[in-house]
Amino acid sequence: MLWNLPHIQIAPDLLYPGAPVFLTNTFILTVVSAIMVAILFLIAARRPKIVPRGFQNFVEWVFEQLLHLCEEVAGRENGRRFFPWVATLFLLILFANWWEIIPFIETIGTKSTEQPGCAGVLQQGVLLTGQYSSCFTPWLRPPSTDLNMTVVLSIMTVVLTQIYGFRILGWRVQISRYLTLKEGPIGLLVGILEFFLELLRVLSLSFRLFGNIFAGDVLLLVMSFISIGIGAIPFYFLEAFVGFIQAYVFAFLALLYFTLGTTAHGHEEPEEEHLAEVSHASRERVEQGLGHNPVAPAPAQTPATPSAH
Repeated sequence: MLWNLPHIQIAPDLLYPGAPVFLTNTFILTVVSAIMVAILFLIAARRPKIVPRGFQNFVEWVFEQLLHLCEEVAGRENGRRFFPWVATLFLLILFANWWEIIPFIETIGTKSTEQPGCAGVLQQGVLLTGQYSSCFTPWLRPPSTDLNMTVVLSIMTVVLTQIYGFRILGWRVQISRYLTLKEGPIGLLVGILEFFLELLRVLSLSFRLFGNIFAGDVLLLVMSFISIGIGAIPFYFLEAFVGFIQAYVFAFLALLYFTLGTTAHGHEEPEEEHLAEVSHASRERVEQGLGHNPVAPAPAQTPATPSAH
């Protein structure tokens, strides 16, 4: 056998023995992804032109689509307020996901004797083959395959939801979303359940992103192993699409949570009544313009009396 299937584990590896806990093979690409997002924002803001061209035109188009999505979901004012975070989350996760489709990301590293059956790896040459081919620690690993990153992004999303809620609704209205006796014990119970639902969002967001990207990464490794890399080519296109969808879903759910977190309970009915009143008034004006309403007849003209000559 030329090589073994690379060692697959959930936890990331330290870059070298004795390294700080945060210095893992997923940390490097996380920093690189963040730098790439910052560069995109700088390109979009650098020397703005009325008619942008080339790559700047593409970057501005991406931002326009994200801004349009935010305004459609949250309204113009709140949409522009949420846009920086939503756009940053989308681009950061997109880059973090797409590292898995770049060849050789997880095949270059340092020899390691910590894995079972790798005691003699130090006597091998530079290229590891045969039974020692999987006895190495990769230097780079896609950030989204690290559960720590997805959990941190999810916690940040939930915390930002509460921050926006306190800033927009005020502390009294925001707290009344979870602790209120206006609707009796049932209302209090619903508020407590909603509080725990906020915590469960951390699990749903983090494990959805981590599970899809980690499974796709394992799929690419297995297909490359059993087909000498050729059979994995179609799956690279599939994983590119999955990486985009997962980034979009995470950003959209964050936007949805921001919007729901800044909407006070009990405000829906007054808004609907106001819209109905506006619609009814508009309809009456239209009917008057079309002549559907009765119009008072014009006063009859009195015939002129002939003058005496």
